[in-house]
Amino acid sequence: MMAYGGHGAACRRLAAMTLFGGLALLASRPAAADPFVFGGASLAGGGERSEYVGISGKLLPVPLLVQKFVISDYHYKYGTNGTTVTVNGQAAEAALGVQKGWSTGWAEFSAGARYRYNRVSPEGADNRSDGGEWGLALTVLGQQEFARNWAINGIASYNFGPKAYWARGRLLYKVFGEAWAGVEFIKHGDPFYHATQGGLVVTGIAIGKGVNLGFFGGARKTAGEPRSFYGGLELSKAF
Repeated sequence: MMAYGGHGAACRRLAAMTLFGGLALLASRPAAADPFVFGGASLAGGGERSEYVGISGKLLPVPLLVQKFVISDYHYKYGTNGTTVTVNGQAAEAALGVQKGWSTGWAEFSAGARYRYNRVSPEGADNRSDGGEWGLALTVLGQQEFARNWAINGIASYNFGPKAYWARGRLLYKVFGEAWAGVEFIKHGDPFYHATQGGLVVTGIAIGKGVNLGFFGGARKTAGEPRSFYGGLELSKAF
């Protein structure tokens, strides 16, 4: 489900999508002291979806230390042993991170507690994913600009407990103002579920004071399911 692209909010979908492990990853932005709120939503074939909202920034007066709080809601499905398993769930994460910026980029590492609660259908189809579960989430993300108006942006997260991973890379070009456009590639899953997706992204579109909007979309393949399209939006507000 949960996202980082240029200077706008990016979807990290949830853990096993990060959907599946548990929550949306926050926005991509340069290192900054001011807190910001972020949110987003995504849809994919077969009715899969995710929505998230959170806040991140230097909420405590400690150098380099940032805090992050995220909640999310999601629905996904996958095929196993000839059965289509559907999961509806919610997740929450609270994390502390260390963030460092420089003239052409920034990087961040965070660790925190993640809780997810899933309802699996049909009943008994996947008892490993059913019910509530705590996990330790480790996340690394960052951006590096290079050449003229180009940037590489990436994020990777692993959630111990559900053993879920979510990783995304973006190659971006600054098209106007603080807006970036480019391509993205995403891998996510857990020991029993795997998906790959990729497509186009435009992010960092200024629509008001401190407000940035982004869009993304492309093709996705989930193990045991046919190929489908995915798409969504990301939004952030700096203070």
